[in-house]
Amino acid sequence: MELFQIAAMAFCGIALVSLVKAYKPEISLYVSLAVGLILLLLILAQLQDVFVFFEEFDESFSYGSSYFPILWKVLAIAYISDFVAQVCKDAGEESIGNKVELAGKVIIFCLAIPLMQDLLNLLSLLIPE
Repeated sequence: MELFQIAAMAFCGIALVSLVKAYKPEISLYVSLAVGLILLLLILAQLQDVFVFFEEFDESFSYGSSYFPILWKVLAIAYISDFVAQVCKDAGEESIGNKVELAGKVIIFCLAIPLMQDLLNLLSLLIPE
C-alpha cells in the first residue's frame, strides 16, 4: 500500500513540476527537489523495519558484530551519494553527479579496507606457508 502512496506522490510531483516549468522554469528545480525530499522521507519511514531487523540480527551474533557499523556506513553512503548524484543530474549537472558517485565509491572502498585486512589475516592463518 505504501508503494501506491509513493507512486501517487511521484505522479503529482511530475505534474506539479511540469506546470511550474511552463510558467516559471527557474522555480521548477526547487519544486523537483522538494518532491524528491518528500519521497525520500516516505522511503525512510519504510526503512524503520529494516533497522529493527538488523539491530536484532546484530545482537544475536557475537562474531562479526564489528562489521555491522561498517555495513551501515556503506549502505548510507551508497544511498546518499546516489540520491545526490540523481539530483545533480536532474539539475542538468551530470558531471558533478558523476563526481559525487565517484566520491561515494572511494569512501566505500576506504571503509572496506579493515574488512579486507581481516579477510587477509584470516586467509594467512588458514593457508600454511
